[in-house]
Amino acid sequence: MKVSYIVTIYNKAPYIPFVVHGLATQEGAFEREFIFVDDGSTDDSAGVLYRLVKSLPGQVEVIRQENRGPAVASNRGLEKTTGDFIKFVDGDDILLPWATEILLDTMNKGGHAYAFSTRPVPISHEDMSLEHLDSVIARFRADTRNLVSSVWPNPLQHVIHRSHGNPTSWIAARDTVARIGGCAEHIFIQDYIMELSLAAQGSAGIWPGPTFLYPKDDVTRVSANKAQILHDLNMALAEMFRRRPEVMEKYGFQAAKRATGRAWHFARRNRVSRSLLIKSFLDFCGVRVGLTAATPQLFESTAQVFHDGFSIR
Repeated sequence: MKVSYIVTIYNKAPYIPFVVHGLATQEGAFEREFIFVDDGSTDDSAGVLYRLVKSLPGQVEVIRQENRGPAVASNRGLEKTTGDFIKFVDGDDILLPWATEILLDTMNKGGHAYAFSTRPVPISHEDMSLEHLDSVIARFRADTRNLVSSVWPNPLQHVIHRSHGNPTSWIAARDTVARIGGCAEHIFIQDYIMELSLAAQGSAGIWPGPTFLYPKDDVTRVSANKAQILHDLNMALAEMFRRRPEVMEKYGFQAAKRATGRAWHFARRNRVSRSLLIKSFLDFCGVRVGLTAATPQLFESTAQVFHDGFSIR
């Protein structure tokens, strides 16, 4: 059994020593490979990587490309995988030692399409030292000993309501990830389309403890751009229903309410044009009274409001 770790990196040099440390200390009796994709970093990310990856217990490949965004970088990494399971890791997330083993156990014992954890741990950059990480690991290891996993038989309804984690939080069989088509490269942030597509494949195993740490106060994280996140959430819904049109009848209305709600609330709270404000309101009302149908085109049109005065890739 082999796990392929895919780590996408853009200007993460200060975090890379801790990311590599988290990968190097993964527990479990399985083979592993590590694929890093440097997405056109302009800092010394690649140099730091080349110096540190020799410590990793498995085959290592470092890919460098022009900056094209995390979705493209993730697909580039996927193309290189040879493992039975895929474990994504964001370039500033630090896996806790038990992460891979416990997610594999949760998924395989329940025969689930994928498994994920629900409690990432925020950590400030000032607290990032190997000594401090050891104390954090010891504290959470004691807290997790008696945790019991649970199941979502139909995870799609939960994931449409809201995203439940970034790619670092989940693991899936390589065949499953290949079947869903990987990331949609026209959507900048890959997180939600991957989560939606996995949720449409079958049941999900949920482990209620932490499996990774993330920097809580880094304004350079993609998640700091709220307009981009909301835009990509609605674009991901459009893409998911194009990939799986047969689920539109069951989940389309729920998804349309979420997408139009995001757009309308964003339009109200921000200085968007009057025409987009009115359109967002009409879409919001139209879906709820049955005048506006749930379609991929509707989800894409709701994303227009996030472009008005905001930087969207």
